[in-house]
Amino acid sequence: MIDCVLLLNCEDQSGVVHEVSRFIHESGCNIISSQQHLEELDKRFFMRVRFDITNLNCTRQDLTKNFDVIAQSLNMAYELNFSDYKKKVAIMVSKYDHCLYDLLLRHQYGEWNAEVALIVSNHKDLESVAVHFNIPYFYMPIDPDNKEAREEEIVKLMNQHQVNLVVMARYMQILTPVMLDAFPNRIINIHHGFLPAFKGAKPYHQAYEKGVKLIGATSHYANEELDMGPIIEQETIRVNHSYSVKELLRMGRDIERQVLSNAVRSHLEDKICIYKNRTIVFD
Repeated sequence: MIDCVLLLNCEDQSGVVHEVSRFIHESGCNIISSQQHLEELDKRFFMRVRFDITNLNCTRQDLTKNFDVIAQSLNMAYELNFSDYKKKVAIMVSKYDHCLYDLLLRHQYGEWNAEVALIVSNHKDLESVAVHFNIPYFYMPIDPDNKEAREEEIVKLMNQHQVNLVVMARYMQILTPVMLDAFPNRIINIHHGFLPAFKGAKPYHQAYEKGVKLIGATSHYANEELDMGPIIEQETIRVNHSYSVKELLRMGRDIERQVLSNAVRSHLEDKICIYKNRTIVFD
């Protein structure tokens, strides 16, 4: 079965669900699942519909054109994604390997409908991991004087590999507008802290110094504001005064792996709508 996911958002108004359902039915398709959400604060309506296109009675191009008419009449933002198209993922990493291993193993086990096209790193340390998983590895050293020029090279490289999604698996660099503008809302970062608290470097050390009783990790889309992009996924675990920084780091690595993989899966399965600086993440 080949299915399609429709993600949309618009001003809340009557008839949206009816128009979407009618469109899918008249296209010869069958709804598999449907979820809706109304943001009360802004009266904004969000919807995710997954439907079977086995008996589609027009081309995919015409399907998009036909829905575009509806979208314009309702002043709607939307996207259509087909299950037989595999998104291509680029992973960026520095020296920490725990998130990289987790992502590559999940990819190897077939958990994603996606292809890991390449790994980019500002260090050579993890090249052997890429070799083991048979994925191209590109060493791109960074220094303050060449950062934007290097990111231009990275963007060119990713475009050559037709990358749709960039995953920062503990890539310990602040991205410039060169990368951010090339992949808007398509760069997922893992922050080893529970944002918005403890932004920046060494969040577990900050948490220890504050004597917090919860630590966590946050996965979010990267934007121009450091560690302040739309949050996709978060997890916490309870701690107390007896935990050392070393123990917090160990526990944090486990949370980071899970949080990042969940965020990547949600993106690849077209479950995320972004509105202002927030995300609506459907089940």
